[in-house]
Order: sequence, then C-alpha cells, then structure tokens
Amino acid sequence: MVPAKALARLPGVYQVRQAATTALPARLHSSVAVELELKYSSPEGAVPEPSELAAALAPLRLAVRPLGTSRHLDVYFDDPALALERHGLALRVRAARGAAVATVKGRGDAVRGVFEREELEAPLTPPWPPGPSLGADASTAPAWPTAVATRLAGLVALPTLEPRLEIETTRVAFAIERAGPPAGSLIAELAFDEVACRPARGRGDGALIDAALFSEVEIEARGDTTGATLLAIGEALERLLPLVAGSASKLERAASLLAPFIE
Repeated sequence: MVPAKALARLPGVYQVRQAATTALPARLHSSVAVELELKYSSPEGAVPEPSELAAALAPLRLAVRPLGTSRHLDVYFDDPALALERHGLALRVRAARGAAVATVKGRGDAVRGVFEREELEAPLTPPWPPGPSLGADASTAPAWPTAVATRLAGLVALPTLEPRLEIETTRVAFAIERAGPPAGSLIAELAFDEVACRPARGRGDGALIDAALFSEVEIEARGDTTGATLLAIGEALERLLPLVAGSASKLERAASLLAPFIE
C-alpha cells in the first residue's frame, strides 16, 4: 500500500501546481445529469496496490483497472452575498493542461455517504485560466457557457461572480469493472484524492494559512449502477482501509477548514 504523502503531499501546495499534469478528457457538449457518488474521508491517505483492491473486490465479482495519476485545479465561484450557496448550488471550474470544464452542482442528499445531486457540465472556450499551465492566473471569472448562464439565471448576477476558494487535487484513479460474465462493463470510478485547499487569489492576502490538506476516497457510479452497489463496494474498501463515510462535499469541507484562518 502506497502512502498518498509519497505521491502528492509535497512541502507547499504551490509545488503541486508546478508538477506535470494529465489533461482532462475534453467534453464536446453541455450535459445535465444526476451524479451518484459515495464519499469517504481517508484519515491515513493511503492508496492500496491494485492487487489489494482486486482481492478486496473479488467477492463482488468485480475487477479493477488502474487509470493512473492526474492533477487538477478547481476554482469555486459565488457572489459576495453567497447567493449560490444559499440556493444550494456550487459553481466550479475544473482546469487541467489543455482543458477546462464549468460545472454547476446541487447540494443534493447524502445517505450513508452516498451523494445524489444535480450536475450540469459545459466546456469553456477558450480554455481557462489563460496561460499554458495549471498555475496560470485564475483570479478572474471566465466567460460562462450558455448552459451555465441559463441554469443560474434569476439566482445570481453573473458579473458579480468571483473566485471564492481553490482546490488542487492529486488523484489516483481506478476503473471498477464487472469481472464477468460478461466481463469489462464499467461499474464505477474509484478515486483516491490528496486535496490542498486555499483561499482564492486576492481573498487570501490576510489569511493565516497557506493551504489546508485532507484526503478523500470517492466512488462514482457509471451507467445504471445503483447506490446499493456503491455501498457494497464501499464496505469492501472499509475492510481494507480506515475510512469514514463523508457527509460534506469537497467545497463544504474546504470552506470549513479555511474559515477560521481568513480574516
């Protein structure tokens, strides 16, 4: 089992930004869906070996396939009055080398760590933030796609949106597939995340902290996978790792960790 610290917890969040980044797959059109995801807090931040995961999931007739390690930057936006938060929504731009996607997420409901919530995604054109790297300036809002503007109409004035906080994630991902027969159908994506959150640039000048770190494990349903299947996968992982079922999104957890240190 590989400690996540060996992969991502470098001395200073800004070193994560300078590392090589795996590009996000480009999305060709806007999409609205209901996201179904099981979330855990991972106190040790450990990443199991593929063989350990395979053994844990074998009784469920599931197999795992490594998807590699990637890094991405999430910037969350709201207006000064936190109108989107009050309406139970989060607005995020996820950027990696060569791609950026705007996402509107609902707060949804969480039962035993399983989140079910609205998710609308649309690509940004041109990519954002401007510049060749993940460390480019993310202090201004992008030009919002029509789908996002339509969803937020009447809830917030788009010109008032500003960066609220930033989250950088180093993700080790695995595809969970049916072992068969038939074999190979995708059931879920399993992610081990090392997270560094900080106030958005311009908001953190008086902050008493550079960044807060935490670790999470996410199991996101694919296709028609149900919450019951996610829970069965989660129970198998709980026998392998010390995990705590989550009841907060990354944004909620990051905001809570940073709040005491921002003047």
